[in-house]
Amino acid sequence: MQFLLAHGSRNPQWRFPFEVIAARLQVSQPQRRIILCYLELWTPGLDEAMREAYAAGLRQYRISPLFWSSGRHLQEDLPALVAQLQAELPGCEIRIDGPLGESEMIIRAALQALQ
Repeated sequence: MQFLLAHGSRNPQWRFPFEVIAARLQVSQPQRRIILCYLELWTPGLDEAMREAYAAGLRQYRISPLFWSSGRHLQEDLPALVAQLQAELPGCEIRIDGPLGESEMIIRAALQALQ
């Protein structure tokens, strides 16, 4: 199971690009279960989504942060939340990808879009 993790915002329009990414990824890879979740302000939160997956019997999780870079949320908040969830959900395996914005492909796409 792959969790796409976005930050969250009070502005509901902010969600649109993330919803598009999640929907297109799910269509392109129907064999995988893709869940868009949030660190704060929106639901489902990552903790809620992981608890639901665990209750459904899933034990292998991949968290893909839809963040530009690795700031406080990814360096402190996410590891603390994951540690709490691992203690609460025995037997689960959690892999955390680097932030999307640090991917060379994304950097090249940003440069192309900005030219």
